[in-house]
Amino acid sequence: MSAATAALPRPRPRPLVTLPGVYAPQDDTWLLLRALYREDLAAGAELLDLGSGSGALAVRAARRGARVTAVDISWQAVLATRLNAWLSGQRVTVRHGDLTAAVAGRSFDLLLSNPPYVPAPGARRPRGPSRAWDAGRDGRLLVDRVCDAAAGALRPGGVLLMVHSGLC
Repeated sequence: MSAATAALPRPRPRPLVTLPGVYAPQDDTWLLLRALYREDLAAGAELLDLGSGSGALAVRAARRGARVTAVDISWQAVLATRLNAWLSGQRVTVRHGDLTAAVAGRSFDLLLSNPPYVPAPGARRPRGPSRAWDAGRDGRLLVDRVCDAAAGALRPGGVLLMVHSGLC
């Protein structure tokens, strides 16, 4: 790289598009992203982003050279992830489904998840926009399911990176 090329400003990534009802990236998203950047992620590594939301993590993992599959149960999140991948010029396979059911029979080197983990009163299952944060009475509605699913979705030596709270 020449000195003139090195001095050129780097293009800024486009801001992420979030749709109504889709979890907008927040501090917990960036915490998980920092953890991802500390991982030794080989080019072409297979990465699964469970509960992709806007696709913030999926897009950045694809930028690092991972082969990314993103899954969300929300159709709005699936659309947001596809749109953000396209806008950023990254290839991300996006599936609609409930956790690993959308990728049954596949295994991955790394699994990322920022599931809902906020305890919420009531015995109902979250619906609509609250699905992005409402994790049931004890805050573990999806945390436990992701942990259970990880064992079958990860290759030997695979890594699970997940955010949750001391509240749950």
